[in-house]
Parts: sequence; structure tokens; C-alpha cells
Amino acid sequence: MSTVDTLPEVSILGVCGSPVREGNVAALLEAALRGLDGIPGVNREVLHLADLRVEDCVHCNWCLRNQEGGRRCSRKDDMEQVYPRVESCDVLLLATPVYFGRLSGHLAAFIDRMRIYVHGTLTAGRLRNKVGGALAVAWFRMAGLEMTLLTVHQFFHAVNMVIASPDLGLQGGAAFSSLEGTGRRAGDDRKLVLRDHLGVASAVSTAQRAVELARLLKAGGEALSGEARP
Repeated sequence: MSTVDTLPEVSILGVCGSPVREGNVAALLEAALRGLDGIPGVNREVLHLADLRVEDCVHCNWCLRNQEGGRRCSRKDDMEQVYPRVESCDVLLLATPVYFGRLSGHLAAFIDRMRIYVHGTLTAGRLRNKVGGALAVAWFRMAGLEMTLLTVHQFFHAVNMVIASPDLGLQGGAAFSSLEGTGRRAGDDRKLVLRDHLGVASAVSTAQRAVELARLLKAGGEALSGEARP
């Protein structure tokens, strides 16, 4: 049996946190996932928060006492279908635009609803040792790319996930949606992020590193399970 045949399969859930359905953030996320095309055993799914109804967490503490069966949160919206996907994936890749030096409200609401993985009576700890990767797109330089990525990382830390750091860059995939991050446009091109070749490369590198880490964690977990058997 070849080494490729023995590699653990990895499932990636990409979440686009932009209110724009087919904008620059979606383009960067798609480019990052396309960068995995040559890697066998990688399954990918993308969710666009622009297509979903995700209500705010109201800090009602329902999840601390009342979780049962398949119900995880008191709020009844599209997160009911999202939670199982988050729990079943090996890699969670979160992509967001930079708004006033921080992540989008769409992604912030999504992350706030992940509180169940810290305090939920049934769900606490379910994201532990999954791999998290962050991608961000800013219109111009010095607009808050690093702060935005670090904010996403704070969520990964809170739920005990393992953070994928790219070989290109420090915090994750970071790209500009204007020419060279200067705020200049180029005709009618609405996906200028794809012209930021270094930014795209950092996103691809983040996704590839996430797959590498997920495989290491899954292989290590299987080895530990084998040692634990009599």
C-alpha cells in the first residue's frame, strides 16, 4: 500500500463571511481551496453567510443547561444546519472582509454562535484539536488586515483549535481588493483580489498548512487510539 493510500482523508469547511455573494472574499476563499486540487483525499464544502440567516447570540445561557438530542442553541435559524457541518469537518477555514479594522458583522455573528462549543452541556469541547485557518481581504493597506486575522484566531484559541500559520505570511491569508492595496481600481474588474498574487499565495499556503496539520493530528490520534487498545 502506498503512502498516499494511507493518508487520512481531510474535510474542509470554508465559510465566506462577506455579505457579498460573489465578491473578493469569496474569490480568495475559492482560490485557497483550488490550491488543494493536487492533494489527494481532501473534501471541500463552502458556506456563504450571505445566503444564510444567522441571528446574534443573545447570551441567554440556554446552551449551558438545556441542550438535548440534536438541538444545540435556543435560536432557530440556519445555524441548526451549520452546526453539524462544523462538527464533522477537520478544518474550518474562515474568510472575511476587513470593515473598520475588524471582521465583518456576518462572521462576527457566526463566531458568537460558536459559544456552544465552550459552554454547551453536550457540545463543549467538540472543536478541540480541529484546525482553523483565517483569510481576510482589505481594500487598502494599513486598514486592519492583521487585527482582523488575530480576531479570528482569538475564536480558534477559545475553542482549543489548532491554528494553521502559512509559509507565506504570519497570521493567515491576507490580500487586497484594490491594485497593490492603494485603493485604485482597474476598469470593471470586480475581483482585483485575484491580482494580488502574494495575497492569493498566502491564502493557498494557509489552506495547505491546515490540511498538513489536520493529517498529522488525525494520524496521531489514530496511533494513540491504537496504543490504548488492549
